[in-house]
Amino acid sequence: MFIEDKTLNNILTDMKTAAGAGTETREGTLVDHSLRGAAAEFEQAYIGLWMVEQNGYAQTADREHLVLRARERGIAPYPATNAVWQAEFNMDPGLGARFSAGELTYRCIEKTGVKTYRLMCEQAGIKGNTRQGELVPVSYIKGFENGALAELLIPARDEEGTEEFRTRYLASVSEAEAFGGNRAQYKSLMHRIEGVGACKIYRVTHDDRRIRICFLDSGYKTPNQALVEDVQEIIDPIGKQGEGEGKAPIFHFVDILPCRSEPVNIEAEITTAPDWTWEDLLPEIRQKTDACFLESAKNWENEDRITVRILKVNAAIAAVPGIIDVQNTALNGKQENLLLERDEIPVRGGITCRPSS
Repeated sequence: MFIEDKTLNNILTDMKTAAGAGTETREGTLVDHSLRGAAAEFEQAYIGLWMVEQNGYAQTADREHLVLRARERGIAPYPATNAVWQAEFNMDPGLGARFSAGELTYRCIEKTGVKTYRLMCEQAGIKGNTRQGELVPVSYIKGFENGALAELLIPARDEEGTEEFRTRYLASVSEAEAFGGNRAQYKSLMHRIEGVGACKIYRVTHDDRRIRICFLDSGYKTPNQALVEDVQEIIDPIGKQGEGEGKAPIFHFVDILPCRSEPVNIEAEITTAPDWTWEDLLPEIRQKTDACFLESAKNWENEDRITVRILKVNAAIAAVPGIIDVQNTALNGKQENLLLERDEIPVRGGITCRPSS
């Protein structure tokens, strides 16, 4: 529907023309006053019709109507999740004990060992993935002296964004139907598990009659062993593999594996501005490089193998204020793009600045 020309003035002009050549329609006349109000209402009606058309298609719908449309296929945006940490104490606080650290609060949900517990952040979203100080009891706990978050076990994620959800919905329409343990079903199962961000499914072969699923956590990093074990328990529990006790169909033997992190050492001739030193610039260079590699990790699921490109690394470094030029860059000792293995993602290694020649 084309409504660009359906403005109040254009509608009013058309209505005055339809009134006939002998009718006085100049501004201020009775006809002008009568038609102007109607033209304004028609303009709003056209806008309403345009909005109905836009929200009738998944590609152009706003979030509210996109969610309603996707619900017809049983699809909904992934909600924000809660981070789960391993915590260590000087004593056993007990299940249900609550602690604060910075602006966040945590609750003991599982005892994992002597004076060690799993703590769930009570605030949903990625803010729970960052340590904010030592743990302090919300209520008095006898014998408590100290406690600390030791390891992030299950990273949290924010609520799925509109465009990410739109892409997933459109993919669900065009891709094969998920059923019977096919690739689409396994991918759907994996993405529903809290803490999983991406995965690749490898089918059985003549020599290996097992299905392999390699995955990244929701932060697109190598998952820790605790998360790997949790996902394995959900999909195909160890000791009962092939029995259909998990999400995998019966007689499917599924091994859950973590995607590996490959350190990428960067060496380059970097020219800095006169007022900047290498030590001043290095922290932001690390941040830009991390962001560059994170984007690669986010694409890992849809690529056969990740290629770390010198062009992108140079662009990330050059984006740092104070950097004038980047040349002769080497990745892991070679001045060429770095092709990783199928189940590897790049992470920042060392960054070395060579003097410009």
